[in-house]
Amino acid sequence: MTEGRARAVIAPQRPTAVVSLVVQRLALVILVVGAWEMIARWLDARSIPSVAPVFDASLHTVGTDRFWSALGGTMQSWAIGMLIASGVGVALGLMIGASPLLTRVTGGMIDFLRTVPAIMLVPLVVLVLGATAEMKILLIALSALWPILVQSTYAIGHVDPVSRDTATVFRLGRVQRILRLYLPSALPLIATGIRVAATVALLISVGAEIITSAPGIGHEILLSQANGSPARAFVYVLLSGALGVAINLTFLFVERRVIFWHGIQQRKAAS
Repeated sequence: MTEGRARAVIAPQRPTAVVSLVVQRLALVILVVGAWEMIARWLDARSIPSVAPVFDASLHTVGTDRFWSALGGTMQSWAIGMLIASGVGVALGLMIGASPLLTRVTGGMIDFLRTVPAIMLVPLVVLVLGATAEMKILLIALSALWPILVQSTYAIGHVDPVSRDTATVFRLGRVQRILRLYLPSALPLIATGIRVAATVALLISVGAEIITSAPGIGHEILLSQANGSPARAFVYVLLSGALGVAINLTFLFVERRVIFWHGIQQRKAAS
């Protein structure tokens, strides 16, 4: 009886909470746009255009063949780079994490390599591959590899000790342990690593396009600035930001749907 009354009290509050969240987000957007307009009026318009010119430029930019070509060039390289980084990072991470010896031997090297920004490798990679899509894919894969590798390796330490002992009793081989024990238990941390790597990979993709003039959103930003059209450049800057938000939300949605059975996701849903 008491539980039924509690549910009746809590249920009507949920739509109110959703409306409150929407109002807060809209207020934040209005605040950011207002601050943008004030800063644009205070500074030189050639550096930061105001809201109206950017809106007008978006009407003449979004939906054009050039726009879709730039978007497709960036997203194609991002997707291929992420696939490579995810496959290599998860496989290596699980193998290293499953072996205490490999964890000790590779720990220092991984900690050193993951602190090296991938953008610093641009001169070397451009010298070898040129300003091509392959160059972007390699940089994206290198930048996205480390968050996935570290999270996958670290996730093995969160495996239930009782499950480890059970696997030992049943004499499961290394491959069976990875597939039946380590991978299901480590999925939440692996998913977090992939989600973080996805946004990092997008930043590297756009940055590499700006530096090397490779086809994509970054190249359009560079061309717009060079042609004296900061409003059009801001359209592509906002596009890259919107892509980052969309990618993060998409991965969150997929993560909640795929590993809904895990205890972490069930605790999040309950809260």
